[in-house]
Amino acid sequence: MELFYPFLFGIALFTVLFMATGPIFDMVNLVIRDGVPVWMVFKYAVVRLPSFVAYTLPMSVLLATIVAFGRLSGDHEIMAKKSSGIHFLRIFAPVFVFASLITGISYLFNEYIGPEALYKAERIVASRLHSGNLPPVRNLKFASASKNGLDQILIAQSFNQKKGIIHDPVINDYNKEGNLSRITHAKMAIWKNHSWILRDGEIFLFDSKGMFESRMSFKKARLNLKQGPHRIGLMERNPDEMESPLLKRTILAMEKDPLQNKDQIRVLWMKYYIREALPFACLVFALIGAPSGIRPVRSGSQAGVALSVLIILIYYFSMAVCKSLGQNGTLPELFAAWIPNLVFSGIGILLLIKETS
Repeated sequence: MELFYPFLFGIALFTVLFMATGPIFDMVNLVIRDGVPVWMVFKYAVVRLPSFVAYTLPMSVLLATIVAFGRLSGDHEIMAKKSSGIHFLRIFAPVFVFASLITGISYLFNEYIGPEALYKAERIVASRLHSGNLPPVRNLKFASASKNGLDQILIAQSFNQKKGIIHDPVINDYNKEGNLSRITHAKMAIWKNHSWILRDGEIFLFDSKGMFESRMSFKKARLNLKQGPHRIGLMERNPDEMESPLLKRTILAMEKDPLQNKDQIRVLWMKYYIREALPFACLVFALIGAPSGIRPVRSGSQAGVALSVLIILIYYFSMAVCKSLGQNGTLPELFAAWIPNLVFSGIGILLLIKETS
């Protein structure tokens, strides 16, 4: 309970802060400027909440750890345990187990639940704002899946729903084992007579293991895609709305296309690797929070909240810097995404060693 109640308080506090720093203004604009009903905006906010969890859970772990150890040290309980021969690492062990559990939950939200929630929330608003035709879209990314897994990924330079035209489409088809079976590239796809017609393109065929087999050219071909222009417009996902496996496959598909912007690919890799690294901030914050929360006098939860916010600001500032370095190619994307965790873990371990010595 020393951790649980501060943890719940942290989730509520940081969720409100996240809502207040951006989404709340978007929701007000939806009601006042766009005329979206209040009930629909409220539904949009509720459905979108899981997309914040990957950020609020690590913060809440840090707050709960600092507040709990601050209270224990203020009441001299830690000193009493040490005097009775209990090692500090043994005191810290339940916190580490708790942080590990939250890391797993955060990983699920960050990889799967959060992106899907954001996608569904955006579709709630899109269905109201664009009951007719959606405006032209650049860098279209569309995925089709079945019960067997991912079937198809469509990437294009631009998409005009009103005219029913997709420019420079690249279509990746996958077999039941999840291996790439075919890549189709064309100058354009036109919606005609309830089907997509490809113009001036090439088809690259792969065997069952995803190894290249053959290549052929065409002037005109029919695309095996059942979704029409309106359906694609509503189902199109930006990278934040893609579950991590889909995001990774989309990036790999873009890398196979020589026409794709390499800078954009680096941006997407950074997004993917940060999504992988962020849940482990729960463990990192636990390592830092336990020794940081120990104070010689009882100072109340307000000091714990203030210290938590300070550490969080420093952590996310360092993440923003590393993100920029990864996006511009100064650092490898994987390394850049994990630098904050590695640095702060090292600091936390040093603080633990100091506390146990």
